[in-house]
Amino acid sequence: MSAQVTFASIMQNTQIAPDIYLMEIQSAETAEAARPGQFLHIRCTDSLSPLLRRPISIADADKKTGNIKIIYRVVGQGTQLLCRKRPGDSLDIIGPLGQGFPMPDEGQTPVIVGGGIGVAPLLFLAKSVVKETFCPMPKVFLGFETKQEAFGIEFFESLGIELEICTDDGSLGNKCFPTALLKEYLEQCQDKSKLVIYACGPRPMLAGLKDIASAEDITAYFSMEERMACGVGACLGCSVKSSQGAYKKVCKDGPVFEAGEIELT
Repeated sequence: MSAQVTFASIMQNTQIAPDIYLMEIQSAETAEAARPGQFLHIRCTDSLSPLLRRPISIADADKKTGNIKIIYRVVGQGTQLLCRKRPGDSLDIIGPLGQGFPMPDEGQTPVIVGGGIGVAPLLFLAKSVVKETFCPMPKVFLGFETKQEAFGIEFFESLGIELEICTDDGSLGNKCFPTALLKEYLEQCQDKSKLVIYACGPRPMLAGLKDIASAEDITAYFSMEERMACGVGACLGCSVKSSQGAYKKVCKDGPVFEAGEIELT
């Protein structure tokens, strides 16, 4: 889809965890074009401050209804303005943008690993894998700081997916990081050659996952979370270092990369 402005109608904008909101918008053309891992570039206000749009991952898209869901964390002026919007308001969006997750090949077992707000784009991915492929049911590992910040669990369960959860403080699930859950799973896995890892979350988590995937010779795809200015590859504001020594633009070359393409440390 070209980088053109669309005005979507807001259906809901609800707080689902501390500082985390679920917004549902209606835009049939955008929903039809959306793929897991892509994002919307959203204008948060009609004024000049803040000037830049905010990139927010697509958490779900329904081609039949034309509805799209996004999940975002309030961290600054832009998202603070966004969380004040109400049903019936119009939202200025560009998208879907970026390169999304490649679907697993038939027979591959998807392993989905999410941390914090990085869980959001993995919801759309899981739904697409379950409904559009002939792969085994994904194995899902989610990590949050506390029980209060956990979200998306019911969505995964509604798809029939069994998941394991961990928290930094042990208030929900195991007291560990998602990388530890993955390691434990791999120790028990009989055939790692058919696994493919998908992940989104904090960079230290992704760096740990990259090391694990490399050591086990497992293909992995990561969705990167970076600040963006233009959202369409015209500037260098979201560049990450390539493993080849150059740089890649998260907004255009990503946000999804094969783990070996990028440097994370």
